[in-house]
Amino acid sequence: MILVTGGMGFIGVHVVKALLDAGEDVVVTWNRSWRVPEFWEDELDKRVMAEKVDVASPYEVTAVAVKHRVNGVIHCAAPGLGQSTPPQDYAVNMQGLINAIEAARVAEVRRFTYLGSSTVYNGLPHGPYREDAPLPLESRNSTEAYKKAGETVLMHYAERVGLSVASIRPRAVYGPMYYSMVNLPSRLCHAAVRGDLPDYGPAGVPYAGDTGDFTSVRDVAAITTIVHQAESLKHHVYNIGNGRPVQMQELAEVVMAAAPEARIELQPGENPKGNPPDHYLDLTRVKEEFGYEPQYPVEKGIVDYVGWLRTHDQ
Repeated sequence: MILVTGGMGFIGVHVVKALLDAGEDVVVTWNRSWRVPEFWEDELDKRVMAEKVDVASPYEVTAVAVKHRVNGVIHCAAPGLGQSTPPQDYAVNMQGLINAIEAARVAEVRRFTYLGSSTVYNGLPHGPYREDAPLPLESRNSTEAYKKAGETVLMHYAERVGLSVASIRPRAVYGPMYYSMVNLPSRLCHAAVRGDLPDYGPAGVPYAGDTGDFTSVRDVAAITTIVHQAESLKHHVYNIGNGRPVQMQELAEVVMAAAPEARIELQPGENPKGNPPDHYLDLTRVKEEFGYEPQYPVEKGIVDYVGWLRTHDQ
């Protein structure tokens, strides 16, 4: 039995599906949002058990881990970006992480896997971004700040208590059941199926020549499961992304091919304020250690996402 904290969140629900497909039984925690996806609703109260848990509580995660005799923990629980006060952000991100690690220690699990973030690379002058790159101390948002701090705490704590741990760093995750509308692929896809002009967000209309790296949530769930189930690990941190830089023009064309009614406007050329060269994640570790290749690169992942949006009210 694997404990997935935040198992009803966007990435969490897909991690649960990947674990089920890999033969695992799962206990998921939820707090504010009860969302049972159609792709595992038939397993609820069978192979999937749900428990209401506040990860910031010092005892609730451990109680669930002991109750279900879990042998692994995948920690996905995190507050939505900009939805909590600074003290609430800290309580869920940091105290919640400590509580989840303690639950893993008490339950004597074989591995603790942490859902990190590639926002930790923000501020680096160029890519491709590798897991061993020195990271800037400064952070531009709470996700970036707490994922850096979280990995540091996780590695130190795990070494002291003898716990096998890994952290997954995904890039700009999009796909079915995404709801916060922070990243560009999701903004474009949602607007496309409505035939509306996108709300490009605070960054404004993108430049056609700029590049980014975008990850299907299905690939994030797959590599999280692979890493968690591995007999042994050569590293503690693993990137997952598209595998190459994608120009905004290419992203727009993929969306318009999947949804011909899309109305996407881009600024010509490249951002005069600069776009880091080689702006993507290096996937050498997951490729060499696990033989992994993204199954949903952007040209396939966007088609999958648009197809899902056409059949689901969101």
